[in-house]
This record gives sequence, C-alpha cells and structure tokens, in this order.
Amino acid sequence: MTQSLDANKNIERYYRNICGYHELVEEKSYESYVVPPELLLRFIRRHGLIVDIAGGSGINAQILGLDSSEYACVDISFHGLGIVAEKRRGMPVQADVGELPIRNDSVDVVLCSWSLEHITNPALVLDEMIRIVKPGGRIIIWGPNWDNIFRKDFPQFVHKDKKYVRRMRAEIFIRMVKNEFFGFRYHPYINTEVAALANPVRYISGDTDAVHCVLCQETVGFFKSRELRVLHLSDFSELTKHIRNDMFTRIARRVLAPLLPVLSVIPLVRWFVLRFPVVVEKPVS
Repeated sequence: MTQSLDANKNIERYYRNICGYHELVEEKSYESYVVPPELLLRFIRRHGLIVDIAGGSGINAQILGLDSSEYACVDISFHGLGIVAEKRRGMPVQADVGELPIRNDSVDVVLCSWSLEHITNPALVLDEMIRIVKPGGRIIIWGPNWDNIFRKDFPQFVHKDKKYVRRMRAEIFIRMVKNEFFGFRYHPYINTEVAALANPVRYISGDTDAVHCVLCQETVGFFKSRELRVLHLSDFSELTKHIRNDMFTRIARRVLAPLLPVLSVIPLVRWFVLRFPVVVEKPVS
C-alpha cells in the first residue's frame, strides 16, 4: 500500500509539473483517435454538459468540434489547463480525477481518452465517472488497445528484461482467463517502478504510464458490474480507419469483416478482437 501511495504521489507530481508534453499532443492529436471522430460524435448529445476526464490541453474539444460553453476539461496539470484557457476551448478545472469536484448525476457526457493507463487507481476514476454522469448519460472511453500483450512492440515491455516480460505476460494472460471463466475482478497491474521514477530516461517516450495495461474487456466488465449498458464496443474493422488506408490495410479489413461477429463472441479470443473505444450508458431508474 505504501509503495502504491508513493507511486501515486510521484506520478501526480510528474504530471503537475511536466512541460512540453501537451504541446507534443497538440502536434500529434490524430494519434488520440484510432477510430474516426465521427464515430464518437454519434454518441455525444449536444446541448448538455460534457466533461473530459484527464483531458490535458482540451484537444478533444478541438478535434470533436465541441461547443466551449458546454465543455469542461478536468486535469491535474496547470500547464495543460493553461492551454485550454488560452485557446478558449471550454472551462478548465484543476482537480484530482479520483475526487472530482462535480455534483452527482450532473453531467450529460463523460469523455476519457488515453488517460486510464496514467492513473494508479483506474477503478476509483471509473466510479467517479459513473457518479457524476446523469441517468441516461453516457461515458465514452478510448485509448491504447493493449489486449494483445504478445506483440513485440507492447509499450510497457519494450525496454524491459526478457525474463520480466515473460513473467508479466504469463500473469496478465492468467488474469484474462480468470476473468473469462471465473468470477470477474477489475485489477489493472500497477507499474509502480515506472510510476515512482517518472523518468524519461528509463521510459524512453517521456510519457509515464502508471499501469501495464488497462484491458478493454476488463473495463467493459467493470461497467457491467455497475449495471451500465454497453452501447458500443469497437473491433479491428475500425482501427486506424481514418489515418491508414493503404492496400494491405484495406485487404485485411475485408478479410476480417465476415469473421469478426464470430470471433467477438468466442471466449478469450474476444479479448484480442474487441477494442476501445467503449460507450456505456447509465440506466434511468
């Protein structure tokens, strides 16, 4: 517990004081969308309050074309929120996303993009999202699709010792099996070493992740355990559709298309097929 608390404090300090990170995101904002923005806009109701959790510089407001009067960006970084104010993207709110200063049942849409992997207690933040969203309101989450832990460029394993990588792959895979066939448990692997160090030299991108992976299927399972309704869950057919359209990608999509409905319901296989983004709706009691 002490190690986890120390990691949380260090990563909080890291993101509170980081400079240059948000400018990099501004330059490469297309990377935040592995699906076309118009897909997400189908689930965003206009003329209501939209809250972006760990929204950084509010780049989502620009990409999605959101009305600044209806958009609030919550983040711990004063630097990022300064960009929100400077570019007049909406209301900047400086806060810990684990303790949102927002009333219960008061938000129409909650957004969260490429953020869960930076948070040392994702379950706490997901519960906060559920608390603030209105009955009938929606939560939209997207980010790194890390279910395929066996690929060579898996982000958290690239610079690690091979024995460590083999052990972690085995542990995460066993966790997948347990959640598929036994009682559900939402339990992201906290990467306390990286989170505590927050060291760009050790983690070459300079972008410190707090957990090894936030699995899409586990996140869906978490929402279902809280009795939220799943409106949309993506698959391979949507990945990089708007930024990669070469011949190989088009052929791969065409070959996979008829297989996806079958693959997405096969136990365990579906963990590698169904992907973020996920859209859920809070039930109206």
